[in-house]
Amino acid sequence: MTALLLHIPHASRSIPDEERHRYLPDDRRLAEELLRMTDAWTEELVAGIAIPATRIVFPVSRLVVDPERFHDDRDEPMAGKGMGAMYTRLSTGEPLRHADPEHRAALMDRWYWPHHARLTEAVDAALAAYGRCLIIDVHSFSSVPLPHEPDQDPARPEICIGTDLFHSPFEDNRDVVDIVTAQDFATVALNRPFSGSIVPAKHWNTTRAVRSVMIEVRRDLYMDQRSGQRRHDFDSVASRVARLVERLHEAWARAPA
Repeated sequence: MTALLLHIPHASRSIPDEERHRYLPDDRRLAEELLRMTDAWTEELVAGIAIPATRIVFPVSRLVVDPERFHDDRDEPMAGKGMGAMYTRLSTGEPLRHADPEHRAALMDRWYWPHHARLTEAVDAALAAYGRCLIIDVHSFSSVPLPHEPDQDPARPEICIGTDLFHSPFEDNRDVVDIVTAQDFATVALNRPFSGSIVPAKHWNTTRAVRSVMIEVRRDLYMDQRSGQRRHDFDSVASRVARLVERLHEAWARAPA
């Protein structure tokens, strides 16, 4: 067990065979949506960090169920676009699958709740061993706003850092901007185009010893967004992302508990 947790929720393209018949798009259209919606290669982007970390990786695609949505659609802003915990719409708004409350409950039991249980258990173990815990939530995003995204500003930073006010590791946001730019990323934005960072419900807004920060990497930095393949300089970019994780951890470790 370590005090650092890497949460990687959207890296998988896997859709179980038994689920495929529930999706309305044909194979080509579904593959296009997976390319748009998958945070491809994010597990590999942080593979080279030189410090111990516990990794919590969601094993199936977010098109099966999204572990970073609120479990209750009444609390989830994206549910109004058919993209709550169980997506019923594509990023374009076209139908993905039919709403089925019974099947939704089964998916939540199979994938969502066990994932959150693993995350909570890892946080609890870190608190028991070290008295505090840092979660780094690892994502990527398209260089062009997708139709479903609330932020449609075409000027997108290379790195987006998301924080939760109560659980941010940083007293001053200028600190995190300096850490990012020191890794040779040209542009960084705080909570834009995406905001927040995951914290288990058990600890959200109650346990100050649990800190969380989200790293979002713009995809054109490391992959061909049309093919999904890694760029020739992927290893160099991954090395910079790994150093960024390490420096964020160092900054948190130096701060008062």
